[in-house]
Amino acid sequence: MMVQKPMLGHYSHNKKNSNTLFYLLILLFQQIYKENSCIRQQCTYLLFCIIMSLPTQAQMLFSENLTMSIDSTKSIQGSLQPVLDFKTEKENVLTLKNTANLNLLINRNRVVNLINKLEFSTYGKKITVSGGYVHAEYRYLLHHAFEVYPYVESQWAGSRGMTFKVSIGLQSRYRLVNSEHCLMFAAIGLFYEFEKWEYPNPPAGTNDHAYSRSIKSHLSLSFRHSLGEHWELTTTAIHQAKPDSYLKSARLGGAIDLTYHITPKIGIQGTYRIIYDTTPIVPVRKDYNTVDAGIDISF
Repeated sequence: MMVQKPMLGHYSHNKKNSNTLFYLLILLFQQIYKENSCIRQQCTYLLFCIIMSLPTQAQMLFSENLTMSIDSTKSIQGSLQPVLDFKTEKENVLTLKNTANLNLLINRNRVVNLINKLEFSTYGKKITVSGGYVHAEYRYLLHHAFEVYPYVESQWAGSRGMTFKVSIGLQSRYRLVNSEHCLMFAAIGLFYEFEKWEYPNPPAGTNDHAYSRSIKSHLSLSFRHSLGEHWELTTTAIHQAKPDSYLKSARLGGAIDLTYHITPKIGIQGTYRIIYDTTPIVPVRKDYNTVDAGIDISF
């Protein structure tokens, strides 16, 4: 894993984008504040924690793997997935990752879903924030199997060269299968994204960065299967593309989560992610792969 230096030279740019995301998150919370004052304090605290983690940047977020099922008997529920990684390079590298997923149920037919991931790394005696993302969505259940939701997210993947990304969109999701052991969803949507990439080796006299602003479609299929009493498999396939280049310039993604539940609330989870960009805007590898393993704690 590469340790990214703090982006001191882009403070103004990042601050501007962080403020934009802040106001978008505020809009998501306004409806809750009007209709359910009992969770106002919890929402305010959580919003503060998320804003403190900005700015965030990466290319594709697999939120579907974390939002497959909601317990209608709980007003607040979610999960934590801490991971600890240690490497010996020129200096000792210690990395702590944590993914937090929180669902706030409102009147049994609306859900505010918040997902946040942070990665803290130590490289020798230096401490950096080397990765993470924030994602917020307001899900409205129109039918027992159909829902729509606006969302906003910001991500990073500094090791690939992306220095900033923010996206906002609207998606709909339909539940295809709902049995005792299986759950399947199909989602379709439209979103706007802004990306800022850094060239790995820019030619002399050229700009060090490339920018992308586009409207894209989103199509995904997610499947969860319980294997006996302890094992659970969750998979997601994603297709994203501009309307004028739906097939030849697509971005594809896949996610696999395998969890062994030690207890109903605590488990061990392994995850695999792959992103394949058919036409990256800077000369980088088209495929991006990550593998993680750690503890999954639900509440």
